[in-house]
Amino acid sequence: MSNLKHKIPSVAFWIMPLAISMFFAACTGVEEESKQDKSLLTVSTVVAKGEDYSHTLNLTGTVFANREANLGAGFPGKVEKIIYPEGTHVREGQVLVEMAGEMLAQSEAEFVTLKRDYERVSRLVKDGSVSRQEYDHVKARFDASKAKHELAQKNTHITAPFSGVIVDYMVNEGENYFLNFNFEPGYSNTSGILRLMQLNPVKVAVEVNERDLARVERGLEANITLDAWPGETFQGKVSLIKPYLSTTSRTSTVEITIPNDDVRIKPGMFARVGIQFPEEYLVFIPIEAIFRNPETTMEQVAVVKDGVVEIREIERLRSINDRAAVTGLNDGDVVITGGKSRVTNGEQVRIVNNGGGEQR
Repeated sequence: MSNLKHKIPSVAFWIMPLAISMFFAACTGVEEESKQDKSLLTVSTVVAKGEDYSHTLNLTGTVFANREANLGAGFPGKVEKIIYPEGTHVREGQVLVEMAGEMLAQSEAEFVTLKRDYERVSRLVKDGSVSRQEYDHVKARFDASKAKHELAQKNTHITAPFSGVIVDYMVNEGENYFLNFNFEPGYSNTSGILRLMQLNPVKVAVEVNERDLARVERGLEANITLDAWPGETFQGKVSLIKPYLSTTSRTSTVEITIPNDDVRIKPGMFARVGIQFPEEYLVFIPIEAIFRNPETTMEQVAVVKDGVVEIREIERLRSINDRAAVTGLNDGDVVITGGKSRVTNGEQVRIVNNGGGEQR
């Protein structure tokens, strides 16, 4: 027992210095690690967020009739009778204007005379009383007279090529009609006797730039607002995409068709159009996280993974307020916002967010 008492102080004598030594070594390691962390570049970050997004392309345009035509005769003449006043709804095939019949009467008299000659020569050529050459000559004159008479018949009565509304007369009843070609901005040429428009439906023409054109398809829905009807939204669909672009504006004309049963929407109205694109999954980051490579001019972001910087090239799809939808990133990627211009690819950094709270 007395020997055990002598051994205990001896063991304690060696354990205490060892414990003290290990404590100071651990403290020194923490200090060195802390100094090493503090020597790293400090950056602030955000997390890229993926979400379902439905984009609306906002444009302005002008309302046009679904169909329009300036109707006139194939040759000059007097307007004998205007059957319907402006604003009248007419059906396809209805006679709208009657022209003076002098030319028709003249062509009919010529046609009847040549028809008799042709019938007589046709009988005589069979028994050899008339040569084949004379027969061919008479037949050619008869065919030309027949075509002229048919043309006169068509141009004496001006008919509607489609159902629509008579919106304007360029020649009044009793005036002489002449073939002339004048143009009114935004509409077809003004040569003719009257202008016919199909106003149900109507269409809005907008200009879409080449960047957005690839996503525009026939059948996409669109919301239309008009200054003439404030607070009201009309529904339409993309019905036509012109197959070429303007060489000056690099835009293509896109038409949106709108039902117009009550004919409240008039050609020439100013329209604001929102084309609705299908919902898609996009990754968003703040615009401030994007910077440009001075050598390639490509846009880039700095991503932090396991404390190491990775520079990635991205493509900006669209910008919405202070956010941008981009390619090249995934949901949850940690992107540098503060200090992005100072980091290099492969560099270790220390992330400090939320007013100094360290994030590892």
